Amino acid sequence: MQALAPSSSAVRIRLAEGGATIVDGPFADPAEMLAGFGVLEANSKEEAIAKACALPLPDGVNELELEVRLGGCPGGCDAVPDAGLVRQGKRFAIILRSSAALEAEAAVPQARLDALNVHNAAEVQAGVLVSASGLRSSAIGARAKRSKQQWAVMDGPFTEIKELIAGYWMVQVPAMQDAIAWALKNPYPTGPVVEVEIREVRPAAVRPFTPEAAAEQRMRESQLDSAMRGALAGGR
Repeated sequence: MQALAPSSSAVRIRLAEGGATIVDGPFADPAEMLAGFGVLEANSKEEAIAKACALPLPDGVNELELEVRLGGCPGGCDAVPDAGLVRQGKRFAIILRSSAALEAEAAVPQARLDALNVHNAAEVQAGVLVSASGLRSSAIGARAKRSKQQWAVMDGPFTEIKELIAGYWMVQVPAMQDAIAWALKNPYPTGPVVEVEIREVRPAAVRPFTPEAAAEQRMRESQLDSAMRGALAGGR
C-alpha cells in the first residue's frame, strides 16, 4: 500500500490548448482526494473487494472508504508494474482526474495509446517511471465503506465524476518541481483538457503483518467473499 502526503504539499495541473495552469495545495475538497492506493491481483471484482477489505488497516484508522477499480484502458495500454527496485529520490504519484468522456470509455486513437506505451517504456528504462496504470470506468467498479467494524459495499457507476480517478503514474525524482516537469511533458492520450494532481508518496504505516495477522486476513477474505457472493445470488 502507498500512502499519499497531505494536499498541503500537492499540486494540481490543468493542461489545455492555451497552456498549463498550476495550482499549489492545500485543497479544501477532501472528498475529492485520495489518502492512498494499492494494486492487487484478483480473479473477480468480488475477490478484489474481499482482499481489499481484509488488508491490515493503517495505524489509528477504524473507519474508511475504499474504491475498487479494474486496471487498464479501452483500446489497450500497457500497465507498468512496480518492480520494487531501489532508486534515488522521492516518489510522486501523478493522478489523472476523470472526465465524462473517460467515464464513458470513449474511444481513444490507437496512435495516442501507442505513443504513451513507448514513452512509458523509455521512462522505465531511464529509471524515472516506477509504475503506471489506467483505470476502467467506475461502472465496473465498487466502493466499500467501513463503519463500526462493518463493511457496506456499493457497485458503480458513480456520478461524482470530479471525485473519480482515471489512472496514475508514479515517478521517482529529486523534488516536486521535477515531478511537475515530468507531468507537463507526459503524452496523455486523452484531451483536449487534461487535469492531474501530483502527490508525494510515502510508505503506509500499517500494523505488523505477523503469521497470526496473515491467518486472520485469509479468514476475513473468505468471510467477505462468501457474504458478497450470497448477496449477489440473493439479488438475482
